[in-house]
Amino acid sequence: MLWTEKLGLSLRQAQVDFVIPNISQDLNIYVDPFLFYRSKNPEYQGVHTVLHEFFSQAIECVKNGDFYTAEQMLIFPEVKETMLGQSKGSHKGRGMGLEKGKLIFDEIVSNEDVQEKGITHLAEMQLMIEGVGFDLISDMCTNIAKPFFVEYTQRQCKLHGIPLEPGLCLEHVFNWDDQCWEDILVDLPENPINGNPILLVPKSVVRRFPAFDYEHFWNSTYRYILREIERGKSLSAIGKEPVILWKDIKEKYDFSKRTVVRVLHEQPHLRHIYVEKLDKETKENVDPTDLNKVDGAGRSDVQSEELIKELHLIAPGNKDAKKYEALVLRILSQLFSPPLIDPKEQVSSHDGREIIDITFYNGANDGFWADVKQLWNAQIIVFEMKNMEDLGNEEFFQLAARLDDTKGFLGFLISRKKDGLDTQRAYRRLNKERKVTLVLTDDDLVTMLQQQQEGHNPTDYVREMYREFIDKS
Repeated sequence: MLWTEKLGLSLRQAQVDFVIPNISQDLNIYVDPFLFYRSKNPEYQGVHTVLHEFFSQAIECVKNGDFYTAEQMLIFPEVKETMLGQSKGSHKGRGMGLEKGKLIFDEIVSNEDVQEKGITHLAEMQLMIEGVGFDLISDMCTNIAKPFFVEYTQRQCKLHGIPLEPGLCLEHVFNWDDQCWEDILVDLPENPINGNPILLVPKSVVRRFPAFDYEHFWNSTYRYILREIERGKSLSAIGKEPVILWKDIKEKYDFSKRTVVRVLHEQPHLRHIYVEKLDKETKENVDPTDLNKVDGAGRSDVQSEELIKELHLIAPGNKDAKKYEALVLRILSQLFSPPLIDPKEQVSSHDGREIIDITFYNGANDGFWADVKQLWNAQIIVFEMKNMEDLGNEEFFQLAARLDDTKGFLGFLISRKKDGLDTQRAYRRLNKERKVTLVLTDDDLVTMLQQQQEGHNPTDYVREMYREFIDKS
């Protein structure tokens, strides 16, 4: 059963930024630290920096002879709070614990190349240690970066009105000052089945299979080296270009993880060649997993009719403002996520009135959202929600005031209706301040939801609205 269903919430997988946990079984997907690395979101890049720093400190402890601290740092138990990983109907998982941590510790102690040059990605451990796989890399990442997942979970729960249980015990959080693990008390949602805290994970950082592993190393790098060796041998022996098949290379050189581990210990420079090659080739084209293909996960199918009905039931005005804001967040997430990800609520006040806007990080690498990121520095897309039918100059001024060098200069006002005066107000903001303020109404949201239900990309609708606005300016 999905966690949101147990809570009686109408949230669908397509309408939220996080993977909805299944409280009956672990989902067979994993946190991929490489997806944090490739993201342009500064907070996600910060996770990669934390992972790199953690292992740099552990390696430094080994180099300084402080084996006890290093060995204690490298203990990574199962992360039961995310409910991701391998299982057969329960949340057992595999975890690393003492045994797997000892494998990594022994590798660092014995590997002079690692001590000298360190590691760039956690997944490199898969290439050098037979007992380390993708599930263990996921556990390592989540353990080390638990503060990120705590903050992310709290923020998402606040956005969607999900209650937090105060003072739950979260196990195994790293204390950077003392270089040790400790349990802390923190406000998190509670698993209704077993009382454990729940940590939510962004959809944009999970995969079923790693971005790289020993098979990818073999197929992308090592077999080409072996082919050149065989080619040289044949040219020397028979004096002509040989026919070399990949299956022959695979059989002759015993393709296996054990072989890759041995080769990378004998020729450590190949690890660095491979990582550099991987960074260049996959920086922009490694995608997270389609949750529709994951057994037990919430379906990512669009629920347009359901959202349209809810929208029509909400009356304009302050009384239903919160309900309207919560619904529009779900609509925006279904319409534009990805590439718009990591929604955050920004709350401010003006003349005693609370002003709510939602910001999304613009993670687009191509298309309309990438274009406006370049043209208007729109790293962050601001949506200010107004459950009202009659906008005025003040609403446009408020939105424009939020657009700056940090967020960019493109924002959206979302209201129940608009008129010709609203377009004139938007043009004034463009002409005076070089800021694009577009208005989306109920009719626009409904049209985009219907088009999405029919298989069209709702971003196309926004792109045409933007083009018309710019062409007439």
